[in-house]
Amino acid sequence: MGTDLLFADDDRPPPPEEETEPWIVLIADDDPEVHAVTRLALGGLRYKGRRLSLVSALSAGEAAAILRCTPDVAIILLDVVMETDDAGLRLVRTIREELNNHAIRIILRTGQPGQAPEEDVVLAYDINDYKSKAELTAKKLFTSVVAALRAYADIVALETNRRGLQQIIQSTDRLFELRCMQQFAAGVLTQLSAFLRVKPDAILCAQRGAAGRPLPDGAFYVLAGAGCYAEAAGQTASPSGAVIPPALAGRITDAFRSRCSHYGPNETTLFIRVPDGHEVAAWIHTDRPLDEVDRGLVEVFASKIAISFANVSLYERLREANETLEARVAERTRALEAANAKLERLATVDPLTAVWNRRHFLDLAAAELGRAHRHGRRLSVLLLDLDNFKAVNDGHGHAAGDEALRTAVVRAREALRTSDQIARFGGEEFVALLPETDLAGACIVAERVRAAIAGSPVVTDGWSIPITASLGVAEWSAAEPSIELTLRRADAALYEAKLAGRNRVCAAEEPKGPVAS
Repeated sequence: MGTDLLFADDDRPPPPEEETEPWIVLIADDDPEVHAVTRLALGGLRYKGRRLSLVSALSAGEAAAILRCTPDVAIILLDVVMETDDAGLRLVRTIREELNNHAIRIILRTGQPGQAPEEDVVLAYDINDYKSKAELTAKKLFTSVVAALRAYADIVALETNRRGLQQIIQSTDRLFELRCMQQFAAGVLTQLSAFLRVKPDAILCAQRGAAGRPLPDGAFYVLAGAGCYAEAAGQTASPSGAVIPPALAGRITDAFRSRCSHYGPNETTLFIRVPDGHEVAAWIHTDRPLDEVDRGLVEVFASKIAISFANVSLYERLREANETLEARVAERTRALEAANAKLERLATVDPLTAVWNRRHFLDLAAAELGRAHRHGRRLSVLLLDLDNFKAVNDGHGHAAGDEALRTAVVRAREALRTSDQIARFGGEEFVALLPETDLAGACIVAERVRAAIAGSPVVTDGWSIPITASLGVAEWSAAEPSIELTLRRADAALYEAKLAGRNRVCAAEEPKGPVAS
């Protein structure tokens, strides 16, 4: 191969340390000399400010492996004859059909044009150029590579725009699903960074604080931060503050004041006007100046998320209103439940002594009577009346009388069994239901109650007041259809205990013959 393939020496200064990604050019040829000469020829070429990165493969198989792991190869300079006579042509099929790579530009180079005629190859294979190595001068190689790079750049730009629009549609669809402003704001930065293909060093701000509170002039609220600005989220910032760098805060403030977006060499400040009247601004580090296409995509993105902002803001207001309403309903429900519990207690419990009242006792007794009747169980009742209670009230006052009643109930409960039910029947009279208890057992329980009540005086307001009780006991008889009839007999026995001198227990006699209701 002649030396006319070489380019002139490149007298330009070396590129700066930080530069854009190079164009990747793959040289697939089994002749090492071709690789060396091609590198010399293209080593100084730059297109659109980007240098070339030349990668070598000595076989079609090696080239295929490189392409599988390096999808962004711009050009492949492909030899036809390598490990086989048609290895290069087979690789073309692999690239287009198996790897589905239609962006890469394929320049076919052959040293044996007769073996692969140009017309046949161009018609049968998806290649972009066909060159004979014998006629491929430096200028022709330069022209072919630059033309291929231009075409590749246009294809990539079109594909980037297509993907960008698709990403905008997909990302805004995902953003529409978010209902929390914090998550939504973070999602905006993530999606913006994704379709601009930059690392997420960004910040999103609003002119109103949390819950829509107004802010001082020049200040703004950081809705979300990404990358090195993540910690700024949820804080109020200003050009004179320390939340974010003053220069960055100044750019955000300028965007709010001018109500328009600003594009810099390596940053973009995006102003977004929300339909509900709110205004937000996003700043993102782009690493590069955005071209017209990128700016157009950014503006489309801004218009889409402006609607999303309004929806999320409306949803949050509705959610807050709903939470407030739910809290009020829950509070009201608790108040009603407390009131109902209080009413239920008042309906079943004696407020002074905290035992069952007469009505609830009769309900309990009726249920217990039904069980005793169905299962043939014994059932007894006892009536208790405090002796000389009127004298306690008259001599010491009603407060002392109330304390005597409460004390008597406490002592009676301690003497009763856990299965027994006690209730206040009225005044100083109490009744107890004794399930599965015959008359003899009921007398034992009643005597225990009597002794407990009389065991010690009641001490109240400096007074020591002795108390005793008279008790009447009766066992339910199967001939009695209701507990009231049993209570009548217990009441008669209580009257006998009073007549016999009080502070004693008397048992009722069994009913004789049919019992009148």
